[in-house]
Amino acid sequence: MKHLFLALATSLGLMVVVPSAAAIEQGRDYWRIELPDSKQLDTQDNLYFSWLGCTSCRKLEKELDSELEDLEYVPLIARPEWRAAAKLHYTMQLLGLSEQQKTAMIAKIDAGEIDVTDFNAMQQELLAMGVDEEALTELLEDKELYRQVQRAEQLAAKYQIQYAPTVVIKGQFATDANHTMKIDRFAEVLRYLKSM
Repeated sequence: MKHLFLALATSLGLMVVVPSAAAIEQGRDYWRIELPDSKQLDTQDNLYFSWLGCTSCRKLEKELDSELEDLEYVPLIARPEWRAAAKLHYTMQLLGLSEQQKTAMIAKIDAGEIDVTDFNAMQQELLAMGVDEEALTELLEDKELYRQVQRAEQLAAKYQIQYAPTVVIKGQFATDANHTMKIDRFAEVLRYLKSM
């Protein structure tokens, strides 16, 4: 009976000591952003980098909708061919497309019906969805569209973001799917970084 009591007490003690989640560590789960001296950290930057060609990004977005809603969505341009998707993101935004229209476009991208690296194909799909051709042509010549795409490119370069999805918190900390591997771990690290 004494041994049973000790075993029970020991196991209860271990349950109290062992945390429910693994400790979050800099270098393993997230990294501190260090910019060259010529660039200043912007502690107001709370950014979520994604790419329309990334189906795992959308899965994460769906699961962590409330965690990501206070972050600015930035279409990642990590490679030259990703520029088309960034341009589409801002085109849909500036045209004021409904959530239903955006969802329909993304569903076609996910299904492989539209090449996310081919802006002309995406432009044709917008027209097929009923977007006014004159409004679209006017927007594609608008400097605001190019300014937003350029800003997305600059933010990715500033923070040296290479993978989607990635979050930058307070312009000082970042994590990505390569560091966290699982959605629930991504959420834990994101909450931790927000609390710092």
